[in-house]
Amino acid sequence: EQNKLNEYSIMHLVCSSLELRPLLRVKSKEMDVIQEDILRLEESLLTAVPDMFDEYYEEFINTIKTANFFMEWLDEKDEEYLLEKYDVRPGELHAKKEIADWLLYSSEELSKLLKMHVLVKDLARLRFRLKYGAKEELIPLLQLKNIGRIRARKLFDNRIKDIAGVKTADIMTLTQLLGKTTALDIKRQVGQEFSEEKIMVPENK
Repeated sequence: EQNKLNEYSIMHLVCSSLELRPLLRVKSKEMDVIQEDILRLEESLLTAVPDMFDEYYEEFINTIKTANFFMEWLDEKDEEYLLEKYDVRPGELHAKKEIADWLLYSSEELSKLLKMHVLVKDLARLRFRLKYGAKEELIPLLQLKNIGRIRARKLFDNRIKDIAGVKTADIMTLTQLLGKTTALDIKRQVGQEFSEEKIMVPENK
Protein backbone atom coordinates (compact mmCIF):
# COMPACT_ATOMS: atom_id res chain seq x y z
CA GLU A 1 0.00 0.00 0.00
CA GLN A 2 2.83 2.40 0.85
CA ASN A 3 4.49 1.63 -2.47
CA LYS A 4 1.24 2.50 -4.26
CA LEU A 5 1.01 5.79 -2.37
CA ASN A 6 4.59 6.59 -3.39
CA GLU A 7 3.74 5.86 -7.02
CA TYR A 8 0.66 8.04 -6.77
CA SER A 9 2.65 10.93 -5.31
CA ILE A 10 5.12 10.75 -8.21
CA MET A 11 2.37 10.57 -10.84
CA HIS A 12 0.53 13.44 -9.19
CA LEU A 13 3.69 15.55 -9.30
CA VAL A 14 3.98 14.72 -13.01
CA CYS A 15 0.37 15.81 -13.51
CA SER A 16 1.14 19.10 -11.74
CA SER A 17 3.60 20.02 -14.50
CA LEU A 18 2.56 22.55 -17.12
CA GLU A 19 3.71 20.21 -19.88
CA LEU A 20 0.82 17.84 -19.22
CA ARG A 21 -1.87 20.46 -19.86
CA PRO A 22 -4.71 20.23 -20.69
CA LEU A 23 -5.64 18.20 -17.63
CA LEU A 24 -8.72 16.03 -17.30
CA ARG A 25 -11.49 18.22 -15.92
CA VAL A 26 -13.47 17.20 -12.85
CA LYS A 27 -17.23 17.16 -13.46
CA SER A 28 -19.73 18.24 -10.82
CA LYS A 29 -20.93 14.66 -10.28
CA GLU A 30 -17.32 13.54 -9.62
CA MET A 31 -16.56 16.17 -6.98
CA ASP A 32 -17.45 14.07 -3.91
CA VAL A 33 -15.21 11.20 -5.04
CA ILE A 34 -12.32 13.55 -5.79
CA GLN A 35 -12.71 15.21 -2.36
CA GLU A 36 -12.53 11.77 -0.73
CA ASP A 37 -9.38 11.02 -2.72
CA ILE A 38 -7.78 14.25 -1.53
CA LEU A 39 -8.53 13.47 2.13
CA ARG A 40 -7.14 9.95 1.74
CA LEU A 41 -4.01 10.97 -0.17
CA GLU A 42 -3.18 14.41 1.24
CA GLU A 43 -0.32 13.27 3.49
CA SER A 44 1.43 11.43 0.67
CA LEU A 45 1.23 14.21 -1.93
CA LEU A 46 4.40 16.12 -2.76
CA THR A 47 2.46 19.35 -3.39
CA ALA A 48 0.36 21.30 -0.91
CA VAL A 49 -3.42 21.07 -1.13
CA PRO A 50 -4.79 24.58 -1.72
CA ASP A 51 -7.80 25.94 0.14
CA MET A 52 -11.00 25.01 -1.67
CA PHE A 53 -11.78 28.72 -2.18
CA ASP A 54 -8.35 29.36 -3.66
CA GLU A 55 -8.22 30.33 -7.34
CA TYR A 56 -5.90 27.36 -8.00
CA TYR A 57 -8.19 24.78 -6.40
CA GLU A 58 -9.99 23.84 -9.62
CA GLU A 59 -6.68 23.20 -11.35
CA PHE A 60 -5.52 21.16 -8.35
CA ILE A 61 -8.52 18.82 -8.40
CA ASN A 62 -7.93 18.35 -12.12
CA THR A 63 -4.39 17.14 -11.32
CA ILE A 64 -5.93 14.59 -8.95
CA LYS A 65 -8.29 13.27 -11.62
CA THR A 66 -5.46 13.08 -14.17
CA ALA A 67 -3.26 11.22 -11.68
CA ASN A 68 -6.16 8.82 -11.02
CA PHE A 69 -6.38 8.21 -14.76
CA PHE A 70 -2.68 7.30 -14.98
CA MET A 71 -2.91 5.04 -11.93
CA GLU A 72 -5.78 3.11 -13.53
CA TRP A 73 -3.68 2.65 -16.67
CA LEU A 74 -0.85 1.32 -14.48
CA ASP A 75 -3.42 -0.99 -12.86
CA GLU A 76 -4.02 -2.60 -16.29
CA LYS A 77 -7.35 -0.96 -17.12
CA ASP A 78 -7.89 -1.14 -20.88
CA GLU A 79 -8.51 1.63 -23.40
CA GLU A 80 -12.25 0.96 -23.55
CA TYR A 81 -12.55 1.38 -19.77
CA LEU A 82 -10.51 4.61 -19.82
CA LEU A 83 -12.62 5.98 -22.66
CA GLU A 84 -15.86 5.26 -20.82
CA LYS A 85 -14.72 6.54 -17.39
CA TYR A 86 -12.42 9.41 -18.34
CA ASP A 87 -13.48 10.18 -21.93
CA VAL A 88 -9.86 9.73 -23.01
CA ARG A 89 -9.41 8.27 -26.49
CA PRO A 90 -6.46 6.01 -27.41
CA GLY A 91 -4.68 8.81 -29.28
CA GLU A 92 -4.92 11.14 -26.29
CA LEU A 93 -3.79 8.33 -23.99
CA HIS A 94 -0.70 7.82 -26.16
CA ALA A 95 0.07 11.55 -26.21
CA LYS A 96 -0.26 11.90 -22.43
CA LYS A 97 1.86 8.79 -21.88
CA GLU A 98 4.62 10.25 -24.07
CA ILE A 99 4.69 13.50 -22.11
CA ALA A 100 4.53 11.71 -18.75
CA ASP A 101 7.37 9.44 -19.81
CA TRP A 102 9.51 12.44 -20.74
CA LEU A 103 8.82 14.05 -17.36
CA LEU A 104 9.65 10.83 -15.52
CA TYR A 105 12.83 10.44 -17.57
CA SER A 106 13.87 13.99 -16.73
CA SER A 107 13.22 13.32 -13.05
CA GLU A 108 15.23 10.11 -13.28
CA GLU A 109 18.23 11.90 -14.79
CA LEU A 110 18.03 14.66 -12.17
CA SER A 111 17.87 12.03 -9.42
CA LYS A 112 21.04 10.43 -10.82
CA LEU A 113 22.85 13.77 -10.64
CA LEU A 114 21.68 14.19 -7.03
CA LYS A 115 22.70 10.58 -6.27
CA MET A 116 19.20 9.71 -5.08
CA HIS A 117 19.62 6.06 -6.01
CA VAL A 118 16.40 4.71 -4.51
CA LEU A 119 14.35 7.32 -6.35
CA VAL A 120 16.17 6.52 -9.61
CA LYS A 121 15.02 2.90 -9.33
CA ASP A 122 11.45 3.89 -8.48
CA LEU A 123 11.26 6.26 -11.45
CA ALA A 124 12.77 3.73 -13.87
CA ARG A 125 10.28 1.08 -12.73
CA LEU A 126 7.38 3.50 -13.06
CA ARG A 127 8.48 4.49 -16.59
CA PHE A 128 8.61 0.85 -17.63
CA ARG A 129 5.15 0.17 -16.24
CA LEU A 130 3.75 3.33 -17.81
CA LYS A 131 4.92 2.15 -21.22
CA TYR A 132 2.93 -1.08 -20.98
CA GLY A 133 0.16 -0.11 -18.55
CA ALA A 134 1.00 -3.02 -16.29
CA LYS A 135 1.31 -3.90 -12.63
CA GLU A 136 4.77 -4.37 -11.16
CA GLU A 137 4.40 -8.16 -11.01
CA LEU A 138 4.47 -8.37 -14.82
CA ILE A 139 7.81 -6.58 -15.26
CA PRO A 140 9.93 -9.77 -15.60
CA LEU A 141 7.71 -11.13 -18.40
CA LEU A 142 7.45 -7.79 -20.21
CA GLN A 143 11.20 -7.89 -20.79
CA LEU A 144 10.59 -10.60 -23.39
CA LYS A 145 10.18 -9.39 -26.97
CA ASN A 146 6.66 -9.59 -28.40
CA ILE A 147 5.14 -9.92 -24.94
CA GLY A 148 2.82 -7.07 -24.01
CA ARG A 149 0.66 -6.75 -20.95
CA ILE A 150 -2.17 -8.99 -22.21
CA ARG A 151 0.12 -11.92 -22.99
CA ALA A 152 2.16 -11.28 -19.84
CA ARG A 153 -1.01 -11.32 -17.72
CA LYS A 154 -2.14 -14.55 -19.37
CA LEU A 155 1.20 -16.19 -18.53
CA PHE A 156 1.25 -14.82 -14.98
CA ASP A 157 -2.28 -15.99 -14.27
CA ASN A 158 -1.21 -19.48 -15.39
CA ARG A 159 1.65 -19.51 -12.87
CA ILE A 160 4.37 -18.60 -15.39
CA LYS A 161 5.66 -15.50 -13.62
CA ASP A 162 9.19 -14.84 -14.82
CA ILE A 163 11.99 -15.94 -17.15
CA ALA A 164 12.66 -19.03 -15.04
CA GLY A 165 8.98 -19.90 -15.35
CA VAL A 166 9.16 -19.59 -19.13
CA LYS A 167 12.18 -21.92 -19.17
CA THR A 168 10.45 -24.62 -17.15
CA ALA A 169 7.04 -24.24 -18.84
CA ASP A 170 5.95 -27.00 -21.18
CA ILE A 171 6.04 -25.88 -24.81
CA MET A 172 2.53 -27.25 -25.39
CA THR A 173 1.20 -25.19 -22.47
CA LEU A 174 2.83 -22.07 -23.87
CA THR A 175 1.39 -22.84 -27.31
CA GLN A 176 -2.11 -23.18 -25.89
CA LEU A 177 -1.73 -19.83 -24.08
CA LEU A 178 0.05 -17.77 -26.73
CA GLY A 179 -0.06 -19.65 -30.02
CA LYS A 180 2.73 -21.65 -31.65
CA THR A 181 4.73 -18.78 -33.15
CA THR A 182 4.95 -16.75 -29.93
CA ALA A 183 5.58 -19.84 -27.79
CA LEU A 184 8.53 -20.88 -29.97
CA ASP A 185 9.80 -17.30 -30.02
CA ILE A 186 9.92 -16.81 -26.26
CA LYS A 187 11.48 -20.27 -25.80
CA ARG A 188 14.25 -19.19 -28.21
CA GLN A 189 14.68 -15.99 -26.22
CA VAL A 190 15.43 -18.02 -23.09
CA GLY A 191 17.86 -20.27 -24.97
CA GLN A 192 15.63 -23.22 -25.80
CA GLU A 193 14.94 -24.58 -29.29
CA PHE A 194 11.98 -26.73 -30.31
CA SER A 195 10.99 -28.30 -33.60
CA GLU A 196 7.92 -26.56 -34.98
CA GLU A 197 6.74 -29.72 -36.71
CA LYS A 198 6.33 -31.53 -33.38
CA ILE A 199 3.90 -28.96 -32.02
CA MET A 200 0.43 -29.95 -33.23
CA VAL A 201 -1.71 -27.68 -31.05
CA PRO A 202 -3.61 -25.24 -33.33
CA GLU A 203 -3.04 -21.50 -33.07
CA ASN A 204 -5.41 -19.74 -30.66
CA LYS A 205 -3.74 -16.30 -30.53
